[in-house]
Amino acid sequence: MRFDPLRRPATSLTAVGLVVACTVSVGTGLAARADSVSDQKKRNDKRIASLGQQLEGTNAALARAYVNLERTNAALPIAQQRVLSAQATQTRAQAAQVAAEATEARAIDAEARARAHNEEVAQKLAVAQANEQRAKERLTRSATDLVSSQDALDSYAAEVFQGSGQESQLGMVFGSTSPQDFANRLIMADTASAVASDTIDKLAAMTADNTSTRSYLSSVRGEIADLKRQAEAALRGAEAAAAAATEAKNQAIVAKNNAITAAQNAAAAKTQLDQLKSKQSTYAADLAVQRKSEAAELSAARAESARLQAVLVERARQARIAEQKRLARLRAERAAKIRAERAKAAAAKKRGQVYVPRTPPPVQNNDNTPSNYLSYPANGPTTSGFGMRWHPVLQKWMLHDGLDWGIACGTPVYAAAPGEVIRAGWRASGWGNQVLIDHGIHRGVDLVTSYNHLSSIVKFGGSVSRGQLIGYSGTTGYSTGCHLHFGTYEDGTPVNPRRWL
Repeated sequence: MRFDPLRRPATSLTAVGLVVACTVSVGTGLAARADSVSDQKKRNDKRIASLGQQLEGTNAALARAYVNLERTNAALPIAQQRVLSAQATQTRAQAAQVAAEATEARAIDAEARARAHNEEVAQKLAVAQANEQRAKERLTRSATDLVSSQDALDSYAAEVFQGSGQESQLGMVFGSTSPQDFANRLIMADTASAVASDTIDKLAAMTADNTSTRSYLSSVRGEIADLKRQAEAALRGAEAAAAAATEAKNQAIVAKNNAITAAQNAAAAKTQLDQLKSKQSTYAADLAVQRKSEAAELSAARAESARLQAVLVERARQARIAEQKRLARLRAERAAKIRAERAKAAAAKKRGQVYVPRTPPPVQNNDNTPSNYLSYPANGPTTSGFGMRWHPVLQKWMLHDGLDWGIACGTPVYAAAPGEVIRAGWRASGWGNQVLIDHGIHRGVDLVTSYNHLSSIVKFGGSVSRGQLIGYSGTTGYSTGCHLHFGTYEDGTPVNPRRWL
């Protein structure tokens, strides 16, 4: 098939465009997948963050090991997805590179053929132009020779027919003096006639050749005009092919760089995945160790909690005994007053007087403590409420025996009501720095409040008033972040603090 320099480069450019389009399509797909991975990571980060609340009251080392493992487990699918995506991108980039290099090869071949065609047309044009020059020179020589021959023939005719006397050829023949002289003159006349005939024949041949040369020259000039048009088209085709080859080469370089980058990204993603797998194994082993130690620590915490409850129960019993004694004393005092009033009435009667005894009001256990008796020890959002919750590490339901308020470390903490500090200091049970305040009997129960995970303590003993500074919030003990754990006890039993706030 004949090569068309004007069509082939356009085909090459179209192929290059397809490579670019493929690259853009790959980029768009990657952006969509990146959005999906990003959304998945955000959901996982939110879930991991919520584990802090679930792990409140857990050994910090165990909580850290579990969160690390969960974070790694959540990151693994994302990392695997990134590896697959990067490998797919690498495959597409390599395919785009192959296609771009093939397009480059075709464009280079098209350029070579266009340049060869251009050279071929140029050579034909040069030959045609040389032929034109030779035809022009031949036509010039032919015209000169034609004029010379015509002049000679004209001279001969003039001599034959117009010469005078013996000077003309006829005079030469008819002016002979003897037969021999006539014969000789006749021979000379024939010779001259023959020469003239040859000149006529030559003139005819030259005329014919001149006509042929003119026709050839006209044909060559038409060919030259056509070849010039072809040469211009061939040059444009060669230039277009060269531009297409350059563009294809640039696209091939871009595709190769993209393939290299994709390969590097795939390798980096694979390395990250391998590192995550290694971390997963390490964190799983760490969690197993921490889970075993947690059992012993949890047992110690339960024992400490039981001791605290026993102390509070005993304090409640003693407070109740004291309250009963107080009521008994008041009743005895009332009875004594009644007897004294009756004695006064009897003595007055003996004297003939009237005395109305004053009866003291009966002793009543009136507890008018309001439902919002306790003030908030600090202000902050509630991050965890009172009640049973599932422990993700120990795989069981456990009581969260207070309210957690999310406040910054170092926030002042105040006494929720008047009372007596009965315990202040470090508790190995997981509460960290803790303050316990006994507020006495209210609504028939002994009310105690607890303030836990404090960074520091201000009040270590003695009585306190409502709103008095007792310490500053922190994250000591079994805590996963700065907050205040506030608890309330009724006769040693933990209850929801909202019943008193």
